[in-house]
Amino acid sequence: MLTVSLLQELLGEDQDWVVVRPTGESVDMEIPPDIGPATLLVSKVTDALKTVSEDGFVEGSLDRESVWNVEAIALNRVVVERLEGEEMSALDLYQAVVRLRLGWQIASMP
Repeated sequence: MLTVSLLQELLGEDQDWVVVRPTGESVDMEIPPDIGPATLLVSKVTDALKTVSEDGFVEGSLDRESVWNVEAIALNRVVVERLEGEEMSALDLYQAVVRLRLGWQIASMP
């Protein structure tokens, strides 16, 4: 789980960016150039992906090129300071940023 207070703490006084895994762990990395204030850092999916019916049978395959694996989330100070609430999942964070009327950018994980 992610918490707004943890994101604020990770920013500290002298940081403009925070990078975390979807589970909330901090990621120590250089911020990629030219990313937006809210960016999903992704990698390609290499596993086979299947769709499953309600009764548990494989129905078909998904195109791996249309799916990303979110490795980390990069947030600028401006975004973190506008977040409300406390504990949230990665999906809750995604939706909170959308409610702020900010767009998400997608970038390949360096």
